[in-house]
Amino acid sequence: IIKERSQIGTHFEQAGWVTLLLNVLTMLVGYITAKALKIRNSQARSIAIESGIQNGTLAITIAVVLLNNTAFAIAPAIYSILMFFTGGLFIFIGNRQAKTEIS
Repeated sequence: IIKERSQIGTHFEQAGWVTLLLNVLTMLVGYITAKALKIRNSQARSIAIESGIQNGTLAITIAVVLLNNTAFAIAPAIYSILMFFTGGLFIFIGNRQAKTEIS
């Protein structure tokens, strides 16, 4: 990843929207599935976060070490960066929603 840092802007243009969409959809599927199973809101939010936060380090390691191809590490690296922003936003919104439910 450090070797490819000069190309990060190009990589975001190529894979950023797709990885962002994958992350958001994964969190939504986790949340909607939990709600369909009539799981409480707090637990549904936890399931959504767990669904969206993936092990990017493992994916990068597999791409670079086992597959010996740094290009395969681009999408997991971008996903790893974006997932913390989307996860943080989801947590922020969830906390505000939880405070409203308590009131």
